[in-house]
Amino acid sequence: MVKIKPNKQDAYTTNLMISLLMCFPEIMSIHFDMPKEKAKFTYVLVGSPSKEEFTRFSTLLDESLAAYEELTGEAFKVKAKLQRSKKLNLLLLHSSTSALSLEGIQLMCGIVCNMFPEAVIRDAETLDAIVGEEQIRQEEIIEYLLNHNTGIKEDNLLAFRDAGKVLVYDK
Repeated sequence: MVKIKPNKQDAYTTNLMISLLMCFPEIMSIHFDMPKEKAKFTYVLVGSPSKEEFTRFSTLLDESLAAYEELTGEAFKVKAKLQRSKKLNLLLLHSSTSALSLEGIQLMCGIVCNMFPEAVIRDAETLDAIVGEEQIRQEEIIEYLLNHNTGIKEDNLLAFRDAGKVLVYDK
């Protein structure tokens, strides 16, 4: 079940956030601050990565995004931050909303999942629901919404998962 904020002006951004969370079950929440053109992707990790592991992750992320920029000509900068706790940790990836692309988000998620394969928490219900044709359809929706976003620049939305649902709120 997906709950959508009923403001039609926010439809593009809201639908984009829902599709991203449906397509990438490892992303636990997304925050789009459109006036500041900032996006924050939150991943939940079980256990605490060491400082060396996090440094390796940050280095791989930077190198991969530099290679992505060289190959595509599209700049996609991401700043990583780890909020530590005892058992669950939040991996926060900050980027610009204007630089988002499906390929960039796929790269970012792929690096997170490859660097922390046993630690990253994925939504099992979404993993089971999005396969084959539905995965392709969600990716097409994401590409369309990223390329045709007519959402207002005043959006400040937060989307997150809760018990198999995607909830979107105006922050």
